[in-house]
Amino acid sequence: MAENKLFSLDSKFSIVLGGLGHIGKAVVKELLRAGSEVLILDLDKKVFDKLSLELEKEGLKCKFEYFDVATLEKSEILLDKIISKYKVPDVFINTSYPRTEDWFNSSFSEITLNTFIENLNIHLGSYVWIAKLFADRMVRAQKKGSIVLISSIYGEKAQDMSIYEGTNLRENMTYPVIKAGINNFVRQSAAYYGKYNVRVNAVSPGGIEGLIAGATEQQDETFKINYIKKTALKRMTEPLDVANAVVFLCSDNSSYITGHILDVDGGIA
Repeated sequence: MAENKLFSLDSKFSIVLGGLGHIGKAVVKELLRAGSEVLILDLDKKVFDKLSLELEKEGLKCKFEYFDVATLEKSEILLDKIISKYKVPDVFINTSYPRTEDWFNSSFSEITLNTFIENLNIHLGSYVWIAKLFADRMVRAQKKGSIVLISSIYGEKAQDMSIYEGTNLRENMTYPVIKAGINNFVRQSAAYYGKYNVRVNAVSPGGIEGLIAGATEQQDETFKINYIKKTALKRMTEPLDVANAVVFLCSDNSSYITGHILDVDGGIA
């Protein structure tokens, strides 16, 4: 069995919301390699079954429960059922990317009020509210907990319009608002929950190699060239880059880090 010896998560129980996504699967694998027990909360059991077959080749396994962040009003009841079935986690990670079907039409020139509000509710709303629910349960259980949320460089800076020139991609009005909100929630909740020994941090990736969110095609090659020119390391962000940062923030090696937004962006200008 492959193991991540650098940061041990032995005896820790981790719950990963969105663990079947592009980043989520990489995070799950590295948590398992670090010795953590892992429960995935996501939507598609068939995708989980496929992931399980991949994990079996390394002698790894994890568990799955259905969880839909779009039905946020039911989340507390469902979460408590999950905790009752398993236990309060030592670690909660949110790698989910909830969005509406028309998410790809979120540029300033095309977005509608309904699209803007609905995406704020299901993405920013679910990140904030579900993290709060887990933090509260960690406090009640007197857990020395760690919560890690996935943000973005665009929660800290504006999208560079020059990167989109000559491509089939456009800027997204809603995304930076969501991620900036996540960042300040991390800082505020870290300040509140610190006295209970619950740490709250975020990982802020640069542009991820892979499919375009809200579309079925790969990233435009011109976009990738434009983007990579802006980075010091001259490549896109890989899911494993993000996963390694997440494992660090979950481990006791980061026990004095909270309220921090950890950039994993290749030194983008």
